[in-house]
Amino acid sequence: MGRRGLAVLAALLAMSGLVAMVFYYLSQPRTLRVAVGPLGSEDARMAAAFVQGLNRDKAAIRLRLVLTEGSEDSARKIDAGQADLAMLRADIAMPSTADTVLVTRRTYPFFITTRETAIGRIADLRGRRVGVIRNPAGNLTLLKRVLTQYEVRAEELEIVDLAPDEVVSAAKEKRIDAFFSINAIGSHTNNDGLRRLRAAWGEDPVLIPIREADALAVHYRAIESGEIVRGALGGDPPRPAESLQTISITSRLVASQSLDDNLVGELTKEILGLRLTLAAELPAVQALETPSTDKDAPLPVHSGAAAYIDGEQETFFDRYGDWFYIGAMALSAVGTGGAALLGRESANRRRRAMSGLDELLALLATIRACKDEAELGRLGREADQILTRVLADYAKGDLDTAALAAYRLAIDQVGRVVTERQLALAES
Repeated sequence: MGRRGLAVLAALLAMSGLVAMVFYYLSQPRTLRVAVGPLGSEDARMAAAFVQGLNRDKAAIRLRLVLTEGSEDSARKIDAGQADLAMLRADIAMPSTADTVLVTRRTYPFFITTRETAIGRIADLRGRRVGVIRNPAGNLTLLKRVLTQYEVRAEELEIVDLAPDEVVSAAKEKRIDAFFSINAIGSHTNNDGLRRLRAAWGEDPVLIPIREADALAVHYRAIESGEIVRGALGGDPPRPAESLQTISITSRLVASQSLDDNLVGELTKEILGLRLTLAAELPAVQALETPSTDKDAPLPVHSGAAAYIDGEQETFFDRYGDWFYIGAMALSAVGTGGAALLGRESANRRRRAMSGLDELLALLATIRACKDEAELGRLGREADQILTRVLADYAKGDLDTAALAAYRLAIDQVGRVVTERQLALAES
């Protein structure tokens, strides 16, 4: 195999190695950092379930938890580039550099009390004691926003912040007259939350809806309108007896706007696929829903998630078809240029190899005119050196058989002329 053959083989091996490296890199799962917290919260439990589910399914995208102190901290992490994704409650914080991928949970806040308190509407809360879960701090902010809509100032009532396990005792001991419930009723029944409410307020509680939900949604983009469906608290007859209008707040999985659209679309697909596999161990995962992709949606949706939801996600060839076309043109150009360069180099090598023929022809004239036997010997040795070089060029492939035949004629002629000249010098 000549030098050119070895060069072609080396180029093919290099290209094969490069293709293998690219394939290996592309086949590795992509790991994204998701900010969520605090530890033990519903969002954190769901995020941990996503991590386990994606690992178990050997998905192309994996998640790594970045624990935070809550929604506000999670939003800061993603804005600072310390996380790629975040799970947070939209009414508490939304990052400025991230958009919605999925709605992970939807809840319907409402006020609950007993008939003995004679509280029938939100305005009746003036002068009363209203309980609210203290963590996260966004619960208190949401309560004040609702009261403001009804022109009830926070100083006109007593707000009692409670831990989740203090609600029942506070209601039974008459330390609160009503309770602002946020997480008890969601898209799927929260059995533990409903159990606490029935234990605190009895089997026939009074639910006070938030009827001006549309007005609140106009003022706060993270608040939507919704309704507590008939029978949400269970029982027979159902409680409530009729569906009640109220507000809706969402927890969301958001992704950095800098993430590739196709990567986010694939993530959306993978997580939605977990609803069946995780339903037994985490029933709340069934509440996953796709956000509205309308242009006028109050909270923007990541373009990658929107493309998947709307069925407009690009295929592999949609994404890279132009690059294949450009690559084929580039390879064609490189191949043409390479062939031209190789042809030129081959012609140059042949021209250099054939230069020995001119030397031999010039040597013939010198030998015929030579009058010194010692000089004649030197010229013969020079012809031998030219012959050695010619044979080396032939071995490298720089000369073909036709060129070698021309050299053979020239060498034979040089040999005859040397012999004739030696005889002539001997006679003289």
